[in-house]
Amino acid sequence: MSVLSFLRQHSPAVGRFVLDALAPLRCVGCNTIDDIACADCLAKVQPHVQKTLGPAPLESITSAMDFETPLVRDLIHALKYEGIKAAAEPLAQWLTPVVRAMLQPGDVLIPVPLHRRRQRTRGYNQSQLLADRVGQTLRAPVLQGAVRTRHTKPQVECNGDERRTNLADAFEAQPIDAKRIILVDDVTTTGSTLQEVAQAIRKTTNLPILGVAVGRG
Repeated sequence: MSVLSFLRQHSPAVGRFVLDALAPLRCVGCNTIDDIACADCLAKVQPHVQKTLGPAPLESITSAMDFETPLVRDLIHALKYEGIKAAAEPLAQWLTPVVRAMLQPGDVLIPVPLHRRRQRTRGYNQSQLLADRVGQTLRAPVLQGAVRTRHTKPQVECNGDERRTNLADAFEAQPIDAKRIILVDDVTTTGSTLQEVAQAIRKTTNLPILGVAVGRG
């Protein structure tokens, strides 16, 4: 994380105001001083909704965008690794219509949890930010239904075989009162993270579990 990103994340409101004046946000797409993603760059990106069945116990995983799209990739990177919480806004805007299309009365949104050590370092859980923004827009409840009990190697650093074993037994869940559960993540590749969280939830309930993510790699 850069010094500017750290200050944006941790400085109080007055400090952030001064920081924005000295080093305002620049669009990750065209580098203009505007916001983390300007309207022109956002208008050039088209949704790329994908839905796949499983893996069990997930009924399906639905994603909103192609992670290889530069603007999508750069916004997710800014949110996860640069401490730029503003990147959650355009990402949530892309995710909201996907969740709206699948949402039913009685459904709850549950963000994929971070281990407390990583969340303390990052300052927030990016999946929680996304779930909160989508939930607020759609007036859907957001619950902290799962926790990550084991600190693991980042999935991006694992190959295909390692991704599953890296997360084995890394999550625990509590009983959830809902009709269905929608797990929310920022990006999915093999679906192993969403699957492992779903398996922890399955130990407490037989409710249908679905997964959603902004990007699919």
